[in-house]
Amino acid sequence: MSRQIPPSRPDEPEGSDEGSPPKLISSHFLLAIGINLAFGMVFFMLITSMAVYAVTEFAVGQTAAGFAASAFVVGALLARIFAGKYVDLLGRRHTVALSLMMFVLCSLTYLVIEDYGMLIALRMVHGIAMGFGQTGLNAGVFSLIPRARRGEGAGYYMVANSLPQALGPLLGLQLSHVYGFNTVFIAAAVISALALALTGVVRLPEAPPRRQRLRHQLMLRPADIIERRALPIAMIVLLTSTAFASVMTFLDSFARREGMGNVASLYFLVFAAAVLLTRLFVGRIQDHFGDNAAVYPTMVIFVVSLGLLAWSPNQAVVLVSAVCAGFGHGSLMPVLQAIIASAVAAPRVSIGISTFFIFSDSGFGASPLLLGPLADASGYRLMFAVCAGLILSALVVYWLLHGRFDVKQGTARRRPR
Repeated sequence: MSRQIPPSRPDEPEGSDEGSPPKLISSHFLLAIGINLAFGMVFFMLITSMAVYAVTEFAVGQTAAGFAASAFVVGALLARIFAGKYVDLLGRRHTVALSLMMFVLCSLTYLVIEDYGMLIALRMVHGIAMGFGQTGLNAGVFSLIPRARRGEGAGYYMVANSLPQALGPLLGLQLSHVYGFNTVFIAAAVISALALALTGVVRLPEAPPRRQRLRHQLMLRPADIIERRALPIAMIVLLTSTAFASVMTFLDSFARREGMGNVASLYFLVFAAAVLLTRLFVGRIQDHFGDNAAVYPTMVIFVVSLGLLAWSPNQAVVLVSAVCAGFGHGSLMPVLQAIIASAVAAPRVSIGISTFFIFSDSGFGASPLLLGPLADASGYRLMFAVCAGLILSALVVYWLLHGRFDVKQGTARRRPR
């Protein structure tokens, strides 16, 4: 059976003239990109500095130092459980504003904490603010983007996630080395405050109101945590995030063991540049030719990237792998978010996006625990090869759950009911 894509939702902009493409770029869309850029900059600035900060200030071991960095992700994951439901109850723009207020307060609180336990608690609170704020912002943005240009719009919007991956660590490391850790925290507070100012003027469409008693609005059910229609794509996100987290976590250790110097830093710069380039056009391919035309090539290129790392006889091959990772994993994330946003009903976009991030964060959080022992026992090269196998399995899962039902035919697509 096939079904027509429903008409644009009430909160989606339309084209100004009959037959013309709906408008994508607006002042509010650009403001949302700026806010998303701030979220990413603060996250990457702090996560690259936090382990060294914990060791320097509190004399903890490497495992405890690593948790000081990853506690932020734990807090964000906990927040995703509640964010999908309560973001729409609080209001998307209000949620983003409150989250950025917490970002400012948390960034300044790093200046006065006195022990490791307080640091972990603060990192988790900071992550909770990120989980709520990013869910509210993304749900609002996907309601701003016209359905017919959702892939293209997601690519432009997610460009703001690629720049911090290169600029955030660079800024955080330079500030901490030259001026000390307190300067990093002050910079994070300033960036958060600037983004908070933008929430005063940005417009984020809210979910359509639902007539429910207050008791039902506050009640949290499994359906308020996980969006069923997002699960097929969320499974792909889980596998791809687990694989790419192995690169984020272990690439520097791998490069040092292989005597490749600072190639890890160059890897992420090249990766960010490739992401920036490909996100400008992969979304258009998705909009014009369907999901499969964007997903299959990017996943195959991602497999090639991990295969090159498993082989990598020299630094040049590692950097070619970075280009492939940018074209592969970097382009895949907005494509998958666009699929989810188009698959769910308007009142459940927030829960659908939250489901995406729950599975993404779970993959990133579980990857070091699952793949670390494999790296210790068999080496990093085998670990990267196993991750390439994960992406191949994700490709099969995608075809089974979504790809074989997605055929672009004019304006209609076949999808499973």
